[in-house]
Amino acid sequence: MEKLATLGMALVLAFFLATGLVAWRNVDVLRANNRQIIHTHEVIVAVDELLSAAQNAETGQRGYLLTGDVQYLEPYEAASRDLTHQLEKLTGLTRDNPTQQAHLNELRRHLAAKMSELDATLQARRAEGVQGAISRMSSGHGLREMDAIRDQIALMRQEEQRVRRLRLNEMDAAYRTALISGLLSGLLGAVLSVSVFTLIRRSARSRARQEWLHEGQVGLAAAMMGDQSLEMLADNILAYLGRYTGVQAAALFKGEGGLYRRVAALGVPSDASVPQRFGQREGLLGQVASEGEILTITDVPDGYLTIGSALGRDKPRHLVIAPARADGAVNAVMELGFLHAPDDRLVSLLEEVGPAIGTALRSARYRAQLQNMLEETQRQSEELQVQSEEPPRL
Repeated sequence: MEKLATLGMALVLAFFLATGLVAWRNVDVLRANNRQIIHTHEVIVAVDELLSAAQNAETGQRGYLLTGDVQYLEPYEAASRDLTHQLEKLTGLTRDNPTQQAHLNELRRHLAAKMSELDATLQARRAEGVQGAISRMSSGHGLREMDAIRDQIALMRQEEQRVRRLRLNEMDAAYRTALISGLLSGLLGAVLSVSVFTLIRRSARSRARQEWLHEGQVGLAAAMMGDQSLEMLADNILAYLGRYTGVQAAALFKGEGGLYRRVAALGVPSDASVPQRFGQREGLLGQVASEGEILTITDVPDGYLTIGSALGRDKPRHLVIAPARADGAVNAVMELGFLHAPDDRLVSLLEEVGPAIGTALRSARYRAQLQNMLEETQRQSEELQVQSEEPPRL
């Protein structure tokens, strides 16, 4: 009997050790895969920043071509420096992925060709004037290289999404194994079962929160992609936040010279008393614009955002006002209204996407300014051509 008891105790201890090792292994797999998922997110953000830098370089070059003002070369020069840094960063992030390294080599080649074309066009502008630069741009070489850059970045995003799905599947398998081992352990020891369950639940919650934040950032980045106008971009930002976070009413204000102008609204009746513009430190919106910190309000008093539809209207019960930054300065403010208390992850998401929103709005503003200058340049060119074709007066 004593031998059987000793054998049983040895078997129980061996079982606990085995299940403990299984649980430890599963937790280790979960942590490793979670790091890999975060890594894929970092790669996606890095390739998006690389595309943004290339677009900023092109935008700065066009500004200089149209105006001859050297201050428009500042975004071009800054983007040139950023491209080198971002390429080095991507090289380090994708060192363990041969597929991404191959895409990156192609991307590096197209970026070099694009920057060479931009530089050659700048030289033509200095040597031959606007017409010489326009003549060089009309070859379409720069457009083809930019399209190739976008294609390579799209391939890199797809590869990271593939790796991410693979890691998520591995995490799901690890979760299933961990749950089974936890139930088996619970038959022999409630304490160990509770400990394993608590650890898994905490890890699951952390993963769900991180996944929600990552999905929100990736989805918003997709909604902001492309050469959109300022108003269209602002509408897409609010529309995505409305779908993803459950915003019932929202407004977005774009800053310019210390004054913030409303460029988009969501779920707000046309006759609602929503301000069209405000200055820094004017009300709560101005406070957020000045301090650059997210502000949350519960039990919203009368006079704020109004939620409306064909069936009626109401005021939000909760309000979140968030800044968006570009180059370290607040250049936009979002006001989000909720009928129910927003998810506690919302503030974290707004903190994460604030710089991306600010940069995208700034780029859209640059594009609008350049388009206006281009139209004015074309109009002046047409007027000069008409004048040159008129017969001389006697």
